[in-house]
Amino acid sequence: MTKNLFAAACLLVAACSSAANASDLWHVTFESNWLGPMEAFVDIRQDADQLRGVSQSGAVSVIQGLPGDHTVDDGLMVFEATANPDGSFSGSFLAPWREGELQLTIDGDVLNGSVEGGAFAGSVTGKRVQTSGAIRDYEAILGTFDQVVKSKVFSPDDLQRRGYLEFRRSFGEIAESASDDLDLLLGFHLAWNDGPFSHFQLRRSHQSAEEMFTYFDSYRVGFEAATAEFDNRTAILTVRTMMGADTIEQIEAAYREIAEQDADALVIDLRGNSGGAFAVKPLVEHVIDEPVDAGYFLSQVWNRNNERVPTNEEALAAPAWTGWSIISFWNDVQELGILRVQFTPQQPNFDGDVYILVDETSASATELAVDALRASGVATLVGRNTAGEMLSQSMFDVGGGFLISLPVADYYSFKHGRIEGNGVPVDVETDPASALDVARELIEARRAASPADR
Repeated sequence: MTKNLFAAACLLVAACSSAANASDLWHVTFESNWLGPMEAFVDIRQDADQLRGVSQSGAVSVIQGLPGDHTVDDGLMVFEATANPDGSFSGSFLAPWREGELQLTIDGDVLNGSVEGGAFAGSVTGKRVQTSGAIRDYEAILGTFDQVVKSKVFSPDDLQRRGYLEFRRSFGEIAESASDDLDLLLGFHLAWNDGPFSHFQLRRSHQSAEEMFTYFDSYRVGFEAATAEFDNRTAILTVRTMMGADTIEQIEAAYREIAEQDADALVIDLRGNSGGAFAVKPLVEHVIDEPVDAGYFLSQVWNRNNERVPTNEEALAAPAWTGWSIISFWNDVQELGILRVQFTPQQPNFDGDVYILVDETSASATELAVDALRASGVATLVGRNTAGEMLSQSMFDVGGGFLISLPVADYYSFKHGRIEGNGVPVDVETDPASALDVARELIEARRAASPADR
């Protein structure tokens, strides 16, 4: 949460503590699209046609002391709503990571509503209660959390570094004081903040980790994730995520369209693409004309037994991985220790000039694609160095419906070394907002230099 947002929340909390005629405690479930179903205790106070609520956090004093750009007063979540003519309430919802809009109805001891925008976006249900105790055994969840992290994280040595130890101390205090899911979930993310490695998340789910695994490879994002546009003989392929079976289908369709249009230059726009999964495969393989050994993943199997990364020769001696599914990747990378990634050409094959647009938010699986394309020698990178968040995560159950996503493998490029913390360097550095214009200038300069190729 930004400092201004928290300041606004604090003012609202202050308003909640005064001028209220009635106060009730509610056990509320937020079906958050991002954090999953969060159960929380909320004090709802009504004054005439005004409804105000504030979460009753048991860990607020711990969270108040966390470093970073945030301020927490009496609660982690507050809302203010005004009665509508039909008896429902509408208003603003303030919590970490953006403001949302709240719609709420109260019928006796039952509450229903929804939040639009922010981390709490989703449906809201609740019931009136008399007392509040800890909803779950959060210390037991913490114990399982520790066991899973220790046994699965890509580098156990990183757990002994200052950044992780400071997080674990804070998170331990949060779990000991937590009264509800809101404490644990928001406390985790605020405590981690700028943690020492990426791809580390906590959420709740109605499904177990194993149940989640069953649909990842068939998961569909449900929007236009990859689109092709044409400017003269320049094709502009915009890819917004690397997740989804439908994203793969759209990338394949885009390359067929590019071939039909006889484009002589291709711009692949990956600005703002935070990654996903194996849509990287067709994205890369339709522009290379020979196999590309991009790099390799290292898991705990290697790191527990070696105090160094393998040489390129050692990594190249490992068989090329051919699984190319999320489930097989998670299984194989944790079993093999070294998993070598190789891309092989696909048809239709684009053989013109390729320019890749990237910025500081181009991350994770997107960095895998960007690194492979740069290493192949067929692409020029334009914009800013990528995010440097190139670890591979998997999910594990830690009890109470909580799932931990943690990095099980680190990625090393044969050309650029470790991507995590470093990113993939660009060839032409420019403001990402103008990267497309710069790429067009480069294309026109090439065409002017070689008019016979037009």
